[in-house]
Amino acid sequence: MGRHTLSMLLGAALLFAGCDKETTLHSGLPEQQANLVMAALLDVGISCHKTPGEEGTWNVMVVESRFADAVNILDKAGLPRRDYKGIGEVFKKTGMISSPSEERIRFMDALAQDLSRTISGIDGVVDARVHVVLPENDPFARNSLPSSAAVAIRSRWDADLTEIVPSVKGLVKNAIEGLQYEKIMVTVFRDSPPRK
Repeated sequence: MGRHTLSMLLGAALLFAGCDKETTLHSGLPEQQANLVMAALLDVGISCHKTPGEEGTWNVMVVESRFADAVNILDKAGLPRRDYKGIGEVFKKTGMISSPSEERIRFMDALAQDLSRTISGIDGVVDARVHVVLPENDPFARNSLPSSAAVAIRSRWDADLTEIVPSVKGLVKNAIEGLQYEKIMVTVFRDSPPRK
């Protein structure tokens, strides 16, 4: 084999080796989220694997040439899921004294995150956000402002969630004391179908 042929083969090998370079798609994921991300990618033929990250977390690696495809697939699937903080985490003792207004805001945020997490777990839901309004009413006032809630649901393109809207409203109503059913607005935004 001539020197010229050998150098061409070596150059081609380096070129192909460069195509297979891996990059980190997501880092610091809990193992369950890393597994869900990998499953979604492997289902559509995108090769990936996970490596240990810091403090018991995982990183998901993909070949650089499939990075954009992987990001688009995961965005459509709503993965990795948002990290919701529940009431227990939001109201952790920190040693600092909070004002009643701060406690109220933290409570509303924690309640909204708990509800968002629950709704996001429904089949066909990619992501959900709940916004809660609990007016600070004067107990001695004649007229008080009612509580309200808005729920925004992002659904898969192939999921019709019309039938679950009353159940979602019922869930939110029962989770928020004093909230009336008619003061809950649920809006579903359906993803567009994947391009072929």
